[in-house]
Amino acid sequence: MKTRSLATSLFFLIFFLLPSLAVAARTGVTTPDYWIRKLKTPEKAVLTDGEIEALNRSILEGDDQMAEVSAMPDLVSGSTLWGWLNEDLFPTVQRYDVDGIPLDDGFFADLAYNMNLPGVTDENPVRFGFLIERADIRAFPEGRPVLKAPEKAAFDTFQYSSIAPGEPVALLHTSMDGLWGFFQTRIVRGWLPLEKVALGEREELDRTGDFVVVTGSSADVFSDLKLKKNIASVPMGSVFYLVKKRLKNAWAVRYPARGPDGLVWIDAYIKKGADVSKGFLPYTKKNVIRQAFKMLGEEYGWGGRDGKRDCSEFIRSIFATMGVRLPRNSSRQAVAGDVRAHEDYDITREDMALALDEAEPGITLLGTPGHIMLYLGERKGVPYVIHQIFGYMDNSRLKIINKVAVTDLNIGSRSKSGPFRDRLKSVNYIKRPSEADSAALIGPQRF
Repeated sequence: MKTRSLATSLFFLIFFLLPSLAVAARTGVTTPDYWIRKLKTPEKAVLTDGEIEALNRSILEGDDQMAEVSAMPDLVSGSTLWGWLNEDLFPTVQRYDVDGIPLDDGFFADLAYNMNLPGVTDENPVRFGFLIERADIRAFPEGRPVLKAPEKAAFDTFQYSSIAPGEPVALLHTSMDGLWGFFQTRIVRGWLPLEKVALGEREELDRTGDFVVVTGSSADVFSDLKLKKNIASVPMGSVFYLVKKRLKNAWAVRYPARGPDGLVWIDAYIKKGADVSKGFLPYTKKNVIRQAFKMLGEEYGWGGRDGKRDCSEFIRSIFATMGVRLPRNSSRQAVAGDVRAHEDYDITREDMALALDEAEPGITLLGTPGHIMLYLGERKGVPYVIHQIFGYMDNSRLKIINKVAVTDLNIGSRSKSGPFRDRLKSVNYIKRPSEADSAALIGPQRF
């Protein structure tokens, strides 16, 4: 009897309970399939290749920090360069190092000296190159973190972003100690360690041909065909041009390196089984959601520090796999594409709520002060997002999440600021607005 009872229990477990649990897992809000199944046309192209190019041009034209590096001039005027170098002012309030020690006037005096402002001339030559390894791009030529408060070690006020290996850059100026360069990258201007850049000629930036895009959270690049010698781990959205080699186990790509006379190109290899795509992914809502969920649970990293992602880098990585070039920070991402509602419009909270109700899952960004999220849709009338979030106030305490998470917009409801849905400052679609869309815009003006 016991044997029959055990067999019956196993039969029930295998054929009824386990499949039910599997279905429950597949239908959970923390899986991409749950949200994709809710879409009417998940695989329909949001934009064609030509429309993506037009969108990228409009984003580029609207953001002074972004640039097409290959289109940079041969010379930059002294007044222009001076303005760029001084866009970020030295803080006027107390700052601290990682040990909580207050930084004195001498620290900032040394920093100002190292910026080499007397080295700015009437006309300053521009040089071109590529990142040969991941690098933090900084507001000033200083690698040590500078904090607003000793307890805010996760937030380095000098950190702009992280620039991936293989990215093109334009050198505009060098520091007094010769260790730092002031660069224009595709997303921002700032200071990079010169040792992480190989400088060459402008012509090297004109790359054509077949390429692969990293579609996983990251992919490893190797210098040998046996895939044993790792050069770098490159993030989602990285692009590498293919070398014409027929290999069974790997993609052969061109990788920048530094030779005796500057930039050289070497053959490098990405495993065929790695999560990469030949060419950009089609821009569909399904692909956007799938890409977002590939980073679910990953740890938060302010400004890409230590190779991690913050909220805006998370969003930028997703859309980069489809060839869409978004700005680096949340405030600029909130005005990219088709802005449906924004706090700078003369709108009411009802207008913002209406824009949220009409939001399209998978292509809508939702912004709150200092934060950006990807809208997934509704569950039982409650809006949900996926975002890279450090934390939020719950009552009077900071509730730390510190990872990519799926949450509803009712989080924070017990704080003074209220739930996230009541804090929205922007709703925008990552697409070019049509005339009909423009006419339906909530608010009296557009950016």
